[in-house]
Amino acid sequence: MPTNDSNQSSSDTEIDQQKEEFISLVAHEFRAPLTAIKGYLSMILEGDAGNISDKARGFIADALAVNERLVRLVNNMLNVSRIEKGKLVFQMEKVNLSRIASVALDNFRAEADRKGLKFSLEIPSRIDDLIYIDVDKINEVVANLVSNAVKYTENGFVKIKVSNPSEGVIRLEVNDSGPGISQEEQRLLFRKFYRVESTAGKTVGSGLGLYICKLLVEKFNGKIGVESDLDKGSTFWFELTTVKKEES
Repeated sequence: MPTNDSNQSSSDTEIDQQKEEFISLVAHEFRAPLTAIKGYLSMILEGDAGNISDKARGFIADALAVNERLVRLVNNMLNVSRIEKGKLVFQMEKVNLSRIASVALDNFRAEADRKGLKFSLEIPSRIDDLIYIDVDKINEVVANLVSNAVKYTENGFVKIKVSNPSEGVIRLEVNDSGPGISQEEQRLLFRKFYRVESTAGKTVGSGLGLYICKLLVEKFNGKIGVESDLDKGSTFWFELTTVKKEES
């Protein structure tokens, strides 16, 4: 005869499954219109609708940045369940992490400029940064970290840095001059749905971004972390193992 505990567990599991199905359905419904909006806004910025004023261009660029945040939110909602259940398919290939960092610099340059932030990328002239990974997924990790830094930093700087802390290891870190995070909250940061109290409610977010970053980095046998002090900014980082050019 089932116990109350087992009945409660079964009920909780069913509720969780219903939540996941609902989130997946909503995310799928949002994806198509968000993609269409992005396309139309990009076309206007590229001049397909004729000349527009600099002021209008700024408004459209801001709208495009918000749209990009929502696209990342939708992707996070769709991916989290797949990753947890081991159902996410990875397309592995070799890529230089420096190239991924450069893409992030280009993608977030306009948003950082609009906030008046000093936005930079630091890569040594000699770097061992070839990794074997799913390019789209590691792009997602870097985009989440850079997006958070730009989003929560009101003035000062955001810097992306790529380095080799030791032989055979590549490290990417995103350093900012934002509000910083308390030691207590740092221990909770990478948990599912957790949001820092000082920033909750101020910006669009789900509390899934860093959780997904952790899941993905660990899927690739890497590690991820944060170093921060209140009012002194934050540095989010991850490390991966590099591969030799002759390795497949």
